[in-house]
Formats: sequence, C-alpha cells, structure tokens
Amino acid sequence: MRKTLSLFLLFAVFSLLVSNPLVFLNDPEPAFSFDFQPNCFRFSLFVPLVRTIAPIDWFLPKENAGLLKGLIKVESDFYVHALSEKGAKGLTQLMPSTAKELGVLNPFNVFQSLDGANRYLNDLQNRFNNLELALAAYHEGPTKVAREGPSVEGLRYAQKVLKSARDFGNKMAFFKDAMYFEPYVEFGEHFSTGLNFYLSVLGAAYLSGGLNVSDKISQHVLLYPNITDSLSLILGEKDLNLVGGFLLRRMPDFGLQVVLGKNELDVSGLVRVWRFYVKAGFSKQRFHVGFIFK
Repeated sequence: MRKTLSLFLLFAVFSLLVSNPLVFLNDPEPAFSFDFQPNCFRFSLFVPLVRTIAPIDWFLPKENAGLLKGLIKVESDFYVHALSEKGAKGLTQLMPSTAKELGVLNPFNVFQSLDGANRYLNDLQNRFNNLELALAAYHEGPTKVAREGPSVEGLRYAQKVLKSARDFGNKMAFFKDAMYFEPYVEFGEHFSTGLNFYLSVLGAAYLSGGLNVSDKISQHVLLYPNITDSLSLILGEKDLNLVGGFLLRRMPDFGLQVVLGKNELDVSGLVRVWRFYVKAGFSKQRFHVGFIFK
C-alpha cells in the first residue's frame, strides 16, 4: 500500500510540471518520444508542418495596414507563435508588460495581436509626432526613447520596417501557423498503432484529435479555446463521450493538461529539461512517464 501511494505521489508531482506538443508550437521542429506505461511501451514521432493559412490583409486595420505588414515581417516573419529570447510574443512581438497595458490577454491570438499593435503604434505616433521615433520606441521602449532619444539600433529598426512596408506595397502577405502529426506504435500485451494531430487555429484556439487501432478502435477530438496565452479550456469527446478540462502552459517550457468525463480522468504534464522534455501523467487506466527529444 505504501509503495502504491509513493508511486501515485511521484507521478502526481511529475504531472504538475502537457504531454502534447501544443506547448512548443513556437519552436516547430521534429521530435521523437518514448513513453513507458505498465505492461506497455510507446514510441512516437512528432512531425511539424508550418503552413500558410490566410491572407493577413483580411485582418489588418485600414489606417496602418502597410506599416503593420512591414512591422510584422521584421518582427515575426508572419509566424503566429513567434517567441523571442526576451519573451516577446506573437505576430507583433508584444512584450508581456506591453500586452498587459494594452489589455491583450493572448498575444498569440492573431486578432488580439493586430489590434494591440495597431493601438500601440497610434499611441506612439501621437506621443512622438514622428513615425521613425514611434517605430524606434516600439522596438526599444517609449520611456528610453523619450529620455535618451533613439539609439542607432532603434533607428535601423525603424528604417528596416519602413523599407519592408514599401517593398510589400499592395502585395498580399499570409499568416504562417503550425500543426503537428504524431504517428505512434505501442508494444506490450497488445500491439496497437495510431495517429494524433495538434492544430493551431490563428492562435485563438487549438484543435487536436486522434485514432488508435488495436483489438478495438478508439478516437478523440478536442477543442481548446484559448482564454489567455497560458490558459485554454478543453471541450470535446472521447469515444463519443463528452469530456472537458483545461490546459495550462508556458511556451515552450512546461504544461499541465486535465481532462474529465464519464469514466474519464486524465492528467498529463510536460516540462523541459535542457534539450529534452520529461512527460508524465496518469489516468484511470494507467500511469505513464516518458521523454521527448527535439
């Protein structure tokens, strides 16, 4: 009994540290995974696909459309889940503090990112009454530019954005977003194989699903409406039974996913350790622990 309780606590601690690649959408690279379960071993591949999804021109405000295209090209190259080393997020690379001031809950959400950046640019142009200074302030902070003036780097950034905007002109630009495919095989008392997919929808939501074939066929489809950049709700079905839950994440470092339903309890987690991920979790059926290597 004591041994069973110790194992339960060990896996629960691991779980608090998402066993799916939604947590590293900002870094779409191939990966492979080993997953150890009682009487079962799973080997998975994570295959990313960065795809063009929609013209950004459909979503841009008229007032700063050309300028925003130039800025987004420089900041994120139109990738929805771009994340800088300093923590700037999304298409327009808003820093967390700036996003908070602008009321942007999820900088990876295309609609919120564009709206926040547009309002921010308008505020900066009104404050500095000069487009180059406004762009320099976007890059290095308005307080610094107001106090010390723009740096050489800030002015270079402004010129780069303006040149990019001129180069685009009336040309159409497109968002880029990512999805993952996860083919896997399981060895143990029974052999099974399956395929999962994980899809970002303009950063506003995620969609995942999967099909497993062994002695019986099982499937699931889950929708993740994103409330903030770190919290998503989960709504969907597993084998035609309704399920719900939540996903907490900090890209690309860790995540926690909880799914509840009729005869369903699934808690899984993932945390980055150096260049690989440790994942663990438990359900009503079994515990699991494993590694993902990128």
